[in-house]
Amino acid sequence: MLQFENAGAVTEVTVKKKFVLALIAYAALGVLAWTTLSDEPIQVFDWNLKLRTGTLLILGLFAFKSALFFWRTRIEEERDRSTSVD
Repeated sequence: MLQFENAGAVTEVTVKKKFVLALIAYAALGVLAWTTLSDEPIQVFDWNLKLRTGTLLILGLFAFKSALFFWRTRIEEERDRSTSVD
């Protein structure tokens, strides 16, 4: 957990807050990519891949990786709480 001091007040940045901020950032990048990139196909090995689609696919993979990290962290925290209670 990160803590920042801002004019004497301590703000805690939890994993959930970081996850939500990451999803918002991925969504904003996706919207920007959709509106600014052309939909021209590019040659990737033997496939024609549309540039916009490839960019959104990569952003989706990053969002999925962030979700896996968030779920793993939640499971580990629950496991730690249950073992400390026992």
